[in-house]
Amino acid sequence: MRNIYKCLIIGSGAAAYSAADWLNREGLDDIAIVTENRLSGTSRNTGSDKQTYYKLSMDGLTPDSPYIMAADMFSGGSCDGEKMYIESVNSTKCFLRLCDLGVGFPVDRYGCYPGYKTDHDNTLRATSVGPLTSKIMTEKLEKRVIETNKTPLFDNFLVTKILTDKGKAYGIRALNLKDNSEKLLYAENIICATGAPACIYENSVYPESQHGMTGVLIDAGVRMCNFTQWQYGMASVDFRWNVSGSFMQVIPRFISIDCQGNEHEFLNDYFDDPYKAYNYVFLKGYQWPFSSERISESSVIDLAVHNEMLLGRYVFLDYTRNPSDFSFDKLSDEAKEYISNANCFADTPIKRLEKLNSKAIDVYLRQGIDLHKDKLRIAVCAQHNNGGVYTDNNFETDVKGLYVIGEAAGTFGLSRPGGSALNNTQVSGLVAAKHIKNKNQDTISDIPSAESDDIMPDFEICPETDYSEFRNKMSRVASFKRDYDGCISLLDEINNTIISYPEKHRSLADYYRDRDMLISMKALLEAVILEGPESGSRGGAVFIKEGKIKEEDKYYRDYLTVTKDGQIEFVKVSPVPCEQKSFELYLNELKEQT
Repeated sequence: MRNIYKCLIIGSGAAAYSAADWLNREGLDDIAIVTENRLSGTSRNTGSDKQTYYKLSMDGLTPDSPYIMAADMFSGGSCDGEKMYIESVNSTKCFLRLCDLGVGFPVDRYGCYPGYKTDHDNTLRATSVGPLTSKIMTEKLEKRVIETNKTPLFDNFLVTKILTDKGKAYGIRALNLKDNSEKLLYAENIICATGAPACIYENSVYPESQHGMTGVLIDAGVRMCNFTQWQYGMASVDFRWNVSGSFMQVIPRFISIDCQGNEHEFLNDYFDDPYKAYNYVFLKGYQWPFSSERISESSVIDLAVHNEMLLGRYVFLDYTRNPSDFSFDKLSDEAKEYISNANCFADTPIKRLEKLNSKAIDVYLRQGIDLHKDKLRIAVCAQHNNGGVYTDNNFETDVKGLYVIGEAAGTFGLSRPGGSALNNTQVSGLVAAKHIKNKNQDTISDIPSAESDDIMPDFEICPETDYSEFRNKMSRVASFKRDYDGCISLLDEINNTIISYPEKHRSLADYYRDRDMLISMKALLEAVILEGPESGSRGGAVFIKEGKIKEEDKYYRDYLTVTKDGQIEFVKVSPVPCEQKSFELYLNELKEQT
């Protein structure tokens, strides 16, 4: 008799543990978690100067409502208003659950939660517990799920296939990383919370332990939504970490060093006025992601960094000295007001950072990098996929019983407020759990026997197998600068590689990981090639064809880009709901409670 779980959850980050806890709160105990490595993944291993959590305003003074919050998130374009409303309506409930679990968000003496301004937003909805917000969230949720709820966890299992039959998911196949054996697990529902395909770019701020499993989901038959919409921004590369917020607001020096060791303070080469450059550096604090709408403003900083790298130079931030001819008096009023209100006037960037956010310095000290004396090597890196797998409002995919939540789901459009992804990890877990609890579920009676006969590839160790050059090319032609001809050429290479994919590799695990990576690259390149000529430069990328930047066609802001198997469909977005019935009607709809 095969054990059939009510739900299997793939992943061990903030979204996965959120779903597990909400399922338990809904009274569903017959669940289990499967993870490649409990201690890897983005939630546990990434952050920034003060990693942001985005929620409905709760500072006691800022006027706000779920509708206003949803409308703000929807305003970026190419996202569903209904999904944004679901995100905002449930944000307070999910945020307060984290507080109850011990995530110590700042609170004033009256019980209000003060906030601050984040990127792509002009309100004060942002909050934080410091550089490690998502790590702390994950640890608190994990304690609840594993220690209190006693949810079983299969660690060191790499999911290699979603088992499906007649459009319905019924289980997974996984590789036991300890002994290379195969394990089959069966379930009425599967929730995938495995993040973006973090492995597809060379210049990446994702932790090296984060791979994602988008290729496995594509193989299962899902469609992708807004897969082209990524978020890129400056990050350190020797230790992968976002250099947003405080790291920019103290206005460090930008330098490049060539192969002869010559140092050059290069921003003045890209601006006719150095103080325009310094003001834009300050603005990068909350305009950190590259934006196609700011390519003549603050995003020139990203372009300058990238161009210096294309010239064969390494790029660094230097906090030990001010930029050349630096003076507070010549900064913009916005920059001066911020620095004054934060009481961080000081002689050098590192001293300003000590006053503004000393925890940001500590992050690097723990990695053996001392910003008091060490230069910080940076690049413009992939940071977040605003797109992903296409789901309905319950986060269920086209494959019945298969849910995708968190960053792996294609929820956000062209831009999103900083920290809204963390809110999404909590809300998507809640919504999927409620849908699983309340839907009419067909129990699995017949499991196709063929799956038990599947065998793993005839495998040979080949240490030289390496696909890093594909990641390098993805960063060059298909990241925040997208070259149409370059994408077509790279897609041809990847298609040929997939066709002749060898059953020889560094290890059996890497055989599956690299195949997943290649399938994900193929899907993204196809989406860029199909969408770019229509919609042009938008969101976090510029689209270049025949050497010219194609301007955005804003018509497509009212549509989701849905892709599968080299085909594209533009789906009209839903508006933000604006409906209100009499309270008594809702009251009368309640079932009798005893």
